[in-house]
Amino acid sequence: MSTPTPPTVVGCDVVAVARMRTLLGGRPGARERLFTARELDDVRRGGVPLDGEVATERLAARFAAKEATRKALGGRGPALTAVEVRTDPDGAPSLWVDGRALPLACSLSHDAGVAMAVVVGDRRDVDRALADHG
Repeated sequence: MSTPTPPTVVGCDVVAVARMRTLLGGRPGARERLFTARELDDVRRGGVPLDGEVATERLAARFAAKEATRKALGGRGPALTAVEVRTDPDGAPSLWVDGRALPLACSLSHDAGVAMAVVVGDRRDVDRALADHG
């Protein structure tokens, strides 16, 4: 007897902010390889300098969201670098792949040196979106 597939997909990931700082500081161009220009612009919102601690926390949270998205998709989703975390006009994060929105809710947080992300969605909506992405 097979177990029915749950209708909800969930992914969660945590990233040590210090690890992100080391990664970005130790590899020239790492920031641009891991994040899109739009993500880097979003991180700078409110006048935050890209080389500052707040920006590093925001980037760590976005990296966690990329990983959480892959987990929610069961490893069948896009490459890590194809996932983009955008800041909507109301400040909420949204997930995009190749310029197209994914039907996943995303929550980001960072505190005490740790950044985290949770991604949740309806499996049927995600399956349709992935089929449309080819």
